[in-house]
Amino acid sequence: MAQTSRKIVRTGIATFFGGTTYDSVGKCYRNGPLNSYGLSTVRPYQPKRLPDMDYVLSQAPGRGMGAVMILEMPETRDTPLDITQLPGTGSQRHLTYPVQLHVFHMAHEAYSEDAEADVDDLDQAIHERIYTDPTLGGVCYQAGLDAFGIRTLIDQPEVWNEITVTHFRVVLDVEVAIITS
Repeated sequence: MAQTSRKIVRTGIATFFGGTTYDSVGKCYRNGPLNSYGLSTVRPYQPKRLPDMDYVLSQAPGRGMGAVMILEMPETRDTPLDITQLPGTGSQRHLTYPVQLHVFHMAHEAYSEDAEADVDDLDQAIHERIYTDPTLGGVCYQAGLDAFGIRTLIDQPEVWNEITVTHFRVVLDVEVAIITS
């Protein structure tokens, strides 16, 4: 029986960024360690609906902007480390989950430049949080420390009804385990 799973890793990453306060109605984590950078809500799975309240819940009055993070784990890499993969032979496998942290940022500010600066600050805070604890709270043995590192792709912001919306994604490999059979 495996000591880890996609669900365990996904939940661990969500609590690492979203904190331990779980909203069972919204199926998300709130009041996490990056709340002061505008990250109000972390969702381990893609929701059907995303209420505007999720962007700004628990933000300081007058802040005017906030963000939601949604985890995506599009792949499982289970790589043999030796030739024999027969059970009981002591063979080893390397288990890695490439992860995309999708961040949706919404700002009701007079200048979209302020929203973009806030996105830059939040992105940097996400990177620093990972580098401060590359085990992501103990859910893996290292994240973002392989040859690919941590990468961020920021989409062009859009202005809609005086609200600046920006999507960016932080991409990294979460190396979970060396499994011996």
